[in-house]
Amino acid sequence: MEVLTLGEKIKLKRKEKNLTLKELAGDRITPGQISLVESGKSNPSIELLEYLAERLETDIEYFLESEEKQASRICEFYSNICESAIISENYLRAEELIEKGLFYAQKYNLNYYKAKFEYFYAKIMFKKNDLEGAQLHCLNANSLFLKLDNIDYIIKSFLLLGHISIMMGYITTALNYFIQADGILNEHNHIDEVLKANILYNIAMCYYKLGNNEQAIAFASLAKDKLAALEDKKQYGETLMLLSISYAKENNLNEALRYAKLAKKIFSIIEANREISDIEMNLGMLFSQTGDVQQSFDHLERALRLKMEYKDASVYEALFIYCDNYIKLKDYNKALDLVNRILNDAGDNEKIRIKVYEYLYRIYEAKEDYKNIELSLLEAVKYLENLDYKKELADFYTLLGKFYMKSNEKELALNFINKGLEIYKDLGIILT
Repeated sequence: MEVLTLGEKIKLKRKEKNLTLKELAGDRITPGQISLVESGKSNPSIELLEYLAERLETDIEYFLESEEKQASRICEFYSNICESAIISENYLRAEELIEKGLFYAQKYNLNYYKAKFEYFYAKIMFKKNDLEGAQLHCLNANSLFLKLDNIDYIIKSFLLLGHISIMMGYITTALNYFIQADGILNEHNHIDEVLKANILYNIAMCYYKLGNNEQAIAFASLAKDKLAALEDKKQYGETLMLLSISYAKENNLNEALRYAKLAKKIFSIIEANREISDIEMNLGMLFSQTGDVQQSFDHLERALRLKMEYKDASVYEALFIYCDNYIKLKDYNKALDLVNRILNDAGDNEKIRIKVYEYLYRIYEAKEDYKNIELSLLEAVKYLENLDYKKELADFYTLLGKFYMKSNEKELALNFINKGLEIYKDLGIILT
């Protein structure tokens, strides 16, 4: 895909129609004149362009479109496909698309697309945990969006800056970014229920992290009223992406752009659902931690429904929060049933299985079921000794040592505690 000069457009259309210079010239002009136009050595009149457009069965607007306008459409194409690639978590592909799009955005000084590609870079770096790089690109994008007065992306960039700040440990800074996003949303009467819910949830989470439970619950309650479920369209979106890329390879920009826009719309819906399910899950966690278990269950149920529908890997996080609620309610049988269900569903997922062992220990300890405490800890140790999760193995050695200490089996207790200590020393957690 490239920006074409007027002469290149004429030559491209002529080749598509399988016409020679003589056949295109007809009785109106000479083949030599067309050759000069195609090579950029001669500028045709409007009358001649109308004649050539008629002969090539195309609109004269196609020939009159400026290079800047073409560049803008190419940037739009790369932007749409890039956004879909990011949602699909194909970051290598997304970075390639950003580089291609940014070339045209910089060459033709298209500030809107410069800002979008900076924003996309920020999203990718955030996903890769390069927080300083993400912050730099996001600030650049935010500055450009503010100059362009692009409300939608001003809000989105403030949101991303908030998320980056949370990961960097700057909760008050994050809260300020989320409040700015909400202020702009309200000031401009920008109607986007998913975006509003996202902002309200993030404000609630910041207040929670800052220890202001009253404000946390107030904003979390506002967020829950804004949530809505959407349909899964992933397969359809991927098909549209394939069509768009195929048309782009044939240099059919109109069709490529049309399908890219449709793919972007579909994947935006998917991303909205993913955001909604994450908000629902986190609201469930928030209400669980603030003691409102029933509210927590309501939100977790909606999160699970969406996450299972979209086969989201974080479905297990929601299930573990569900388990936390059962433990708080002292409904240990339901907690055990759920943990065993997770274990069966997770298959060979090592991290999930390790977490299952942690929950089994918590449940049996709460039940004061000492036989199963010992069995679950021994099984966890046996499992972890064959893996490379040293810190987790040391944690379970320590738990097993403490268990045997309470059981007055001091020799066994010291054996496991010492094993744990040795690993902590090797990892540098404990200094010798």
